Amino acid sequence: MNETVTITPWNAWPLIIPAVIAVAGIVISSRGTRHHQKGVRELGTSLFLLAVLAGAGMFAIMPGAWDQGERRKALESIGYTSPTFSAEVVQAAGEAGVTAFQAERDGKRVRGVIKSLGGDQWEVEEIEVEP
Repeated sequence: MNETVTITPWNAWPLIIPAVIAVAGIVISSRGTRHHQKGVRELGTSLFLLAVLAGAGMFAIMPGAWDQGERRKALESIGYTSPTFSAEVVQAAGEAGVTAFQAERDGKRVRGVIKSLGGDQWEVEEIEVEP
């Protein structure tokens, strides 16, 4: 069975929040420096550092979690249940990655791959496994 599904790519808008907090930290720190207030300067520096760490953590975790959730929704929309995914495998330089999955369909456990067709279009292909 080969079907094409749409998987919405991750949008980085949540990273705006730590970016705004980092800018606020810079402003607070510079005001503390200008007015010779050590506590305000340290508060601004702390806000900046925490925002940078939070932004880096969000950038490291959120895209993968989003992609996995969207792949799961796409497979469930075409009749698969309980899908699980393996790591992405790149076939050759310049080619899109392939993600292997296992799921249940019509009460049977099946295996397959999801291949990128470019943009947000992906092809779902089942792999026949010999017993």
